[in-house]
Amino acid sequence: MTALSPHSEIRKTRLRHLPNAISVARLASTPILLWLASQDLEKAFSWLLVAALASDAVDGLLARRFSWTSRIGSLFDSLADAILTLTAAYGVWVFHPYVFTDYGFVVWLLLGMWGFEHLLAFLRYGRPSSFHTGLVRVAVLFFAVFLVILFLSGFQVWLFYLVAAASLAAVLEEIAMIALLPDWTPDLRGGLVEVLRGRSVRRRGEQG
Repeated sequence: MTALSPHSEIRKTRLRHLPNAISVARLASTPILLWLASQDLEKAFSWLLVAALASDAVDGLLARRFSWTSRIGSLFDSLADAILTLTAAYGVWVFHPYVFTDYGFVVWLLLGMWGFEHLLAFLRYGRPSSFHTGLVRVAVLFFAVFLVILFLSGFQVWLFYLVAAASLAAVLEEIAMIALLPDWTPDLRGGLVEVLRGRSVRRRGEQG
């Protein structure tokens, strides 16, 4: 096997931090988004939000494709996602307030459950859960599509309820995982099924 040159090693090391750099950029976009919303600049807010949402998909894809994952990266990605979600919700409140007034029960239920999951994770692990399960990725994808269509085209009630159902399922899964996992275990792509399978394997090992 051919050894890498020192220059190649340095470049490879730097590239490993690319997903984290994208998360930093996503986090840095949130105060700009808040300012745009406060100035009633919906078009600029919409396009910057689309870019921020796309960056979430890109950094996750790079991390998984090239195995550039790390516990710190998972934690920072979760933090950036949480702040961007709250910022997007504020944008919806400013530019499309009818979503809150007409569908307030569903919106506040989801935000409350999401906040409750984060509270449980901080109480149990001292940090966000950062499970990044498959179900969470599906819910995030639906949410991103909903936001893009909402800001660039208009409100679609069927998509809103699809996002609500996926998000509720994802947060309930994460709450169950927090209850079952005593230690912080990020990036559990298989979700609750993976946790239950692991518990079953350990139980059989203890019995054997």
